Amino acid sequence: MAVDNCKNIGPLLSGLLDDELTQQDRQRVELHLEACPACRTTMEELARLRADVGALEAPQPTTEQWSTMMSAFTTKTSRALGWVYGIGGALVLTAYAIRQFAVDDTVPAIVKIGVLAVALGAGFLFLSVLLDRLAARRTDRYEDVER
Repeated sequence: MAVDNCKNIGPLLSGLLDDELTQQDRQRVELHLEACPACRTTMEELARLRADVGALEAPQPTTEQWSTMMSAFTTKTSRALGWVYGIGGALVLTAYAIRQFAVDDTVPAIVKIGVLAVALGAGFLFLSVLLDRLAARRTDRYEDVER
């Protein structure tokens, strides 16, 4: 058989091994394999490789290991994403509301000043609680204790 024919058959060998070829291609490859020792050797190597890979056993984590990995990753990631999206969304909506409120000519200036004072007070309270929580977290003796 011609070397060019081997180049055309080579890509079809794994398809034959996986039983994914059409009847016409399968017959073409099988006829070629009968006449070509090089491609037949390649096919045998592919079959051995497939069998060897199929025989490999990957160690599976225990239920406790899965639980620990998933709960730590999932909890930390979802909690972090929740805070980021929650605070980010609140900031965007607050900024939009403040802008709309500030440009509204029907609201008296004294009301705008009062709302600004309440908003600033709430912001400072939130900031102080956040800073206290961050400081407490750094010195938490029970951080590694499981619940």
